[in-house]
Amino acid sequence: MDRFLALSWYCILLLPPFIKTGNRICVPLFIPLPYRALTATAIPASSNFSCKRRFTNFPKTTLPSKITDSADRNARYAIINNLKMIRIGSYNNGGFRAMKFRLPLFTSLKRHPTYMKLIFYFVSANVLVLAVSFALLYWQSSQTLLEEIGDHSESLLLNGARNTARLMEWSLEFSFSSSDDSTLKVNALSDQYSDFETYGVWRRLIEIKNANPSIDSVYLINDYTNTVVDSRLGLSDAEAFYDQDIIKRLQDPATTDHSVLIPRTLSIPLVGIKAKEVISIVRFYEKGSSISAFVLNIDTDNLMTLLQNNSNYANRSVTVLNDRDETVFSSIPLNQEQIAELRSQGNKGESGWKLFQPRNQEEQLMVYAGSSIKGIQDWSFIETIPKSVILGKITVLRNTSLILFLILFIASLTVIVLISKRVYSPIQELISRVMRQHQAEKPGEGYSANELDYLSNVFTAQHNRIYELTEHWRHTKILGRERFLRDFLGGIYHTAEEICAQFQEWGIALPEDQLSVAIFRIDHFSEFTEAYPEKDRRLLRFAMSNIIQESLQFSKHKLQTVDMGNDHVAVVLSAPLSEEFAKKLQVSKQLMEQYLSIGTTVAWGRTLPSLTDMHEVYMETYELTQERFRFGHGALVVKAWLADAPGELYHLPVDKERQIAQALPKGNADTVLEIIRSAVVKLRGLPYFECKMSLITLFMNIRRLMQEHSSQPLPSSWGLTSIENQIIQQETMENVVPWMEALITKTLEDIEAARSLSKNAALIEQADQFIEAHLTDSNLSAKMLADHLGLSVNYFRSLYKAETNQSITEKISEKRLNYICQELLASDSPIEPIIQKYGFSSLNTFYSIFKKVYGMTPAQYRRMHKNTTS
Repeated sequence: MDRFLALSWYCILLLPPFIKTGNRICVPLFIPLPYRALTATAIPASSNFSCKRRFTNFPKTTLPSKITDSADRNARYAIINNLKMIRIGSYNNGGFRAMKFRLPLFTSLKRHPTYMKLIFYFVSANVLVLAVSFALLYWQSSQTLLEEIGDHSESLLLNGARNTARLMEWSLEFSFSSSDDSTLKVNALSDQYSDFETYGVWRRLIEIKNANPSIDSVYLINDYTNTVVDSRLGLSDAEAFYDQDIIKRLQDPATTDHSVLIPRTLSIPLVGIKAKEVISIVRFYEKGSSISAFVLNIDTDNLMTLLQNNSNYANRSVTVLNDRDETVFSSIPLNQEQIAELRSQGNKGESGWKLFQPRNQEEQLMVYAGSSIKGIQDWSFIETIPKSVILGKITVLRNTSLILFLILFIASLTVIVLISKRVYSPIQELISRVMRQHQAEKPGEGYSANELDYLSNVFTAQHNRIYELTEHWRHTKILGRERFLRDFLGGIYHTAEEICAQFQEWGIALPEDQLSVAIFRIDHFSEFTEAYPEKDRRLLRFAMSNIIQESLQFSKHKLQTVDMGNDHVAVVLSAPLSEEFAKKLQVSKQLMEQYLSIGTTVAWGRTLPSLTDMHEVYMETYELTQERFRFGHGALVVKAWLADAPGELYHLPVDKERQIAQALPKGNADTVLEIIRSAVVKLRGLPYFECKMSLITLFMNIRRLMQEHSSQPLPSSWGLTSIENQIIQQETMENVVPWMEALITKTLEDIEAARSLSKNAALIEQADQFIEAHLTDSNLSAKMLADHLGLSVNYFRSLYKAETNQSITEKISEKRLNYICQELLASDSPIEPIIQKYGFSSLNTFYSIFKKVYGMTPAQYRRMHKNTTS
């Protein structure tokens, strides 16, 4: 019966609309299917029919006339009672009122779109947060797992590499100490020995082999007897020895360069034992003379046991390469291409890990470490683990997390629906109040169907109004006052009445007397502009103004800070000159350096005679900051503390100028710099303007003297305007000195280089002329030329070779051969008189030189060219 009730409710939910047929309204009644009583009751259209909460007005023909089962009767009444949700319109006076079918839940949601949006937004946010959280959790766990495994694997591999390197170093030391055994050494270098001695050597080799389980075998090779004593088989002839590979390697001269550690495959002579991978340590007794040597073979698999037991990951591989990219050990077969690929991923001598994709393989985690074997050979230890093996277990975590997130989503959805009901009630009340108030204030405005849109419009209008008022206040009070003060210092206002009116308008509480200006000027301004863009510089100047305002606000004197742009902040203050207030300015400067890391020079100017003199005093104070040129960065300069008398310009004494003129031709930069340093010392006491002009005059004099000794014009950096700008950019005398030394030194080096180049060319030209004039002199030589030019023979030879790419002897021979060839073709004279005429005293020497140059004898040369001419 419960199933029938559920089916009945489902049928009622799917009731179609009422149907008008002719002058009757058909009301379909859905009865449970077992009754087969799906009938329609006809209601006369002329009757005034209304549906009550119980269908007592229905004609009895709508139900079966006889109900025999009480359970069926209860089901029938349940169906009829459920029909109370149907509204039947009345058809009055020929009109028809539509009857509607509604569900309370959907009708309520449609009537409250805000509630629907709340649920939608909450659900969307919940889904987004869960999705992002799941993705981040999976990604972060994967990355964390990889990093932890990578770091742990790196640590294990590094420890394994160090332990393996220590074992290898011990084996190397043991091999070298064993090879120094006098018995072995004598036997390896003897050309004959007895069987007893051989047996003793063999026993000694057995003892060496048994000293360490990692040692596979030990050989003693005697190149004089062509025999090998092996710890495994005893005495053998070198030709019949089973390990011919080591014999060939020792006979190869290239092996002697890197014969200490040789990774190779050793063939075992015993039947049924496969070849072994070994590392051979070779100790030559007579390197370069014979192949007599001590050979110790280390079992690679035994040596790498610690390395192979680092971890138990499936499909893990371990490879060890030496610094010649030879495979010392590999748990899997590798070709040269794979070795090169592994080597390209890791840096020699370093440790670390990374993900990489080998060719035709899945992505892998590669861990690498480096170790040095006694500084003789560097080994690279490389371990690779498939990424899928590492992340295989995290897949279970991901799936479990996904299930938990789905459960959490369902629980969150339930909570969201409950919370939305609680949240929406006060929101609805707020919306109603705002709407009533707004309608009362502005009754003419329309009403939006969406209450949130309506509320948003009201709040937006209020926000815009508040913003307009705020902007108006900010522009009129703050920016306006800042603009006025900047214009006030800039000299735009011309009358005291105008200035006082502006003071009153902008609320500036400054007295008309005892006003002065202090300027905080940024030091190292060129570096400051390079480090910060204009926006950041403006913010830093604003911060400077705030620090000044805060640090001086507790004084009894009134002040106003002004951002004047570029490199300084001005302060208009009403403090009389006092050492106490100067200390407060110093404190403000220190605070700026502490909090902003900005060094400043502070200048405090004179007191204003009247308000109209503000611009003039401001410009004087700004010029006063230039006195940092002599006082240095971070100085506090007070106008009243400086002497009013102007200084005199400094001129370089005549004797000093004469010394510079004498030092320049010699390229003696030290003398020039020493004179300039002494002049700078005398300039330090001058005021800024006199000091700058004296420096410019000094540089112009030096420029004139340099130009007299330079064949090329000096660079533009020596121009008057350029010199002045560079001096200003230095800011202090301490910066001027190194700049000045660098400029003068560079210019002198350029002048000397140009002069040296010109002098060498003149010497080469004189030498060529002398050779041309003395070709017939048999004594013509490099010494004769050097004596003529007043140079040493060796210096002249190297100079001539460097300038012409040809030696002096080659030049003399070339010129003589040219003239001799012309004589050979121009006449039929014998060859000997011709060569003697041009300075060749030896016939054999001439023939040798001629054949080397022309590839034939002089007679053949004459005959060939005459035949060609005829």
